[in-house]
Amino acid sequence: MAPPDVTASSVFVLNAETGQPLYAKNENEVFWILSLTKLVTAYVLVDRMGDRLSETVTIDWPHLVRGSTAGLKRRDVWSLQDLLYGMVLVSGNDASVAIADYTGRALLTQEKKRGDSIKRFVEEMRSAATALGATHANFADPYGLSPANVATAHDVGLIAASVFTDPRLLPAWACTERTVEIGGPKARTVTLQTTLEILGEDGVIGAKTGSHVGKSIYNLVTAWHAPNGQTIVAVVLGSASHPARYEDMHAIMAALPHDYPALGEPVTGAVSETAATNCH
Repeated sequence: MAPPDVTASSVFVLNAETGQPLYAKNENEVFWILSLTKLVTAYVLVDRMGDRLSETVTIDWPHLVRGSTAGLKRRDVWSLQDLLYGMVLVSGNDASVAIADYTGRALLTQEKKRGDSIKRFVEEMRSAATALGATHANFADPYGLSPANVATAHDVGLIAASVFTDPRLLPAWACTERTVEIGGPKARTVTLQTTLEILGEDGVIGAKTGSHVGKSIYNLVTAWHAPNGQTIVAVVLGSASHPARYEDMHAIMAALPHDYPALGEPVTGAVSETAATNCH
């Protein structure tokens, strides 16, 4: 079914629990997804290192990349768990690289191989995306600045459906604020706060933007619990502006119960969920 009138060039909406497509518009068109890449970075982290998230990472110069940042400094000591929050809440490219480097090294060690840790992690990202059915997805870095990081709305929807229904990841994506204790020579306590406007709205359990203001690229993926309790994932790629991507998402959220009445039937005794205000 076609979605409501939106500015986005491409749209894909699905029921994350049943896999049923709900809306689609140019869903197989390939786009530069930018920071939506971090959905896959997070997925690979918990899939490959899920029982090791308490391990700590010492930050070095190669981790301190350009773009959005979680405020990492050389010789900082962060846990993998806190790096995940740094990547998710403030879209830290630096946190993404630290995660990829540490995880890539762990994979190479397990395989008794030598090589570039970041490249090894990116290989794992490609494999994971393919396994999830994202057949058009490609990645060249773990954070999204490379124009080679591309996917379709359909690809992103499949990836997000796995990420936003994974109990190991959902607390981070639903979080709006987290206090982090950083070790090292410049030990300090920092508070990470999300800039995502849609988190905290009724039913919303996760979201991620992917943006390039200079090239006027505005993407958004959002997950929420419909009144019937099922998880819905919506992807809009190529919206007209920063505000427009949120307007597009709200239009989709408002139209769904009319086009799919079963989604709008509240479950008896169900409690409406919103994103947490503080996550420990």
